[in-house]
Amino acid sequence: MKVVLNSILADTSLDAPPKSLFSDIYSRVCSSLDLKETWYFGLYYKAERSNNSIWLETSKKALKKIPAATKNLSFKIRYYPEDVCQELFENITVQIFYLEMKKAITLGDIYCPAHTAALLASYSLQVEFGNYNENRFNRYLMNHHNFLPHRIMRQYKVDPSTWTNSIVEMWKKLAGMDPEDAMMEYLKLVQNLDMYGVTYFNIVNKKKTKLLLGVTALGINIYTRSDKLTPQLSFSWSEIKQLKFKGKKFIIKFMGRKVPSFIFHTTDKKISKQIHSLSLGNRDLYIRRRKPDTPEVVILKEKARVLRTLREKNKEMQTLEITNKENSLRDNEEYHHHLQKLQEDLEFTIQKIQQEIAAKLEEMRKLQEQIEKAKKEEEESRIQQQMDEREVLKRKAKLIHDARIHRDLENLFNCENIHLPEIVPVSDKLQEHLKILQDQLENSIEEEEETVFDRIYRNNNREDKDKYRTLSDIRGVNCARRIKMFDRL
Repeated sequence: MKVVLNSILADTSLDAPPKSLFSDIYSRVCSSLDLKETWYFGLYYKAERSNNSIWLETSKKALKKIPAATKNLSFKIRYYPEDVCQELFENITVQIFYLEMKKAITLGDIYCPAHTAALLASYSLQVEFGNYNENRFNRYLMNHHNFLPHRIMRQYKVDPSTWTNSIVEMWKKLAGMDPEDAMMEYLKLVQNLDMYGVTYFNIVNKKKTKLLLGVTALGINIYTRSDKLTPQLSFSWSEIKQLKFKGKKFIIKFMGRKVPSFIFHTTDKKISKQIHSLSLGNRDLYIRRRKPDTPEVVILKEKARVLRTLREKNKEMQTLEITNKENSLRDNEEYHHHLQKLQEDLEFTIQKIQQEIAAKLEEMRKLQEQIEKAKKEEEESRIQQQMDEREVLKRKAKLIHDARIHRDLENLFNCENIHLPEIVPVSDKLQEHLKILQDQLENSIEEEEETVFDRIYRNNNREDKDKYRTLSDIRGVNCARRIKMFDRL
């Protein structure tokens, strides 16, 4: 069977026998990308009638289970980190997140206010073109690249040159920043946006009020259909004990005594299944982040640290070389002597780093071999056991998994130190230019072009609300009261 695999990086064809398991196909895709942080992504296809995204679960199901008319699979982000800076390690992972978020913002799938969009555009220019160079800069650059959301240019009575000049001035301040660091800074700012990392589903409550359910890395939010930015209710994963559904009816049970179940209805039983799967995946990752790192994550963290150190050393070397070349105009002999010393220090440093990297890689290799060996032994043992007691072991494994999840949730529920993330501030060197642009935009809005999201954002900003402060205020209300509030919406 030949299917077309779509991803933000490229579209490719994939040959796979109809009996190929979903998990095998996904492993092949991740392997082709040399992707280690596989837990953030997934494969899906579009349902023929509803056009809803149907995610392939990494289970024992085979490709032949997909409707015969489906020939396109898409590789995309399914789960989001709580803190991109602390949780994304590999450059390929950061790159995929950056490209998907940039596309979502420019297309308007994630709402972004105009001044923030301009700030993000400056980071995009640094990512794609490096340091600003006036001799190479094309004044029509922004017209040929999708750096700003399409709606913004028509929403303000601002000359196009104002946008260009503002973005370029911020771009200049990023000189010397590596593409990898610029992508990470971009993602840190995107993480502040209200719609980042939220997957929305249409639901109704007991009163048949049409609402939106938002599944996120931090928990489940409830929104009105007219406002995707401001949650009316929110429940942390640490509060949720069990999720189950029957057809369109979805039931959530909570930790603690005398807390009623949270019940809502979806538009379709397949949507219920999607919500259930996405919620369990997010809850598992939420618990995992609050436990000691797995061996795989330890390896990725160490590798990222070593590479970051090497990049910083190389950057220091380049800066020192430039500085010393300038000094050489004043004192050539002193420059050469100093450069020779720097070169010796650099060679010594590089040699030392290489030795450290070699040692770490050796440790990683041994640890990886141990992991692979353990996985192989576990797999062989699991297969042997399944041959004898497949269904019994399956039920037992589920009971053990549920018990472990319940125990972990009990521990989290009783922990008083579960904090929400904080809004990432704008770099000090960019704040002045950003403030100038905000002042220019303040009285330049074309009211007839203003969207509902623009008005909501402005009101929330006026009331000094941000996504985490809103969640904190909501979750400060007793869980049982929040459930009653949902039924009254």
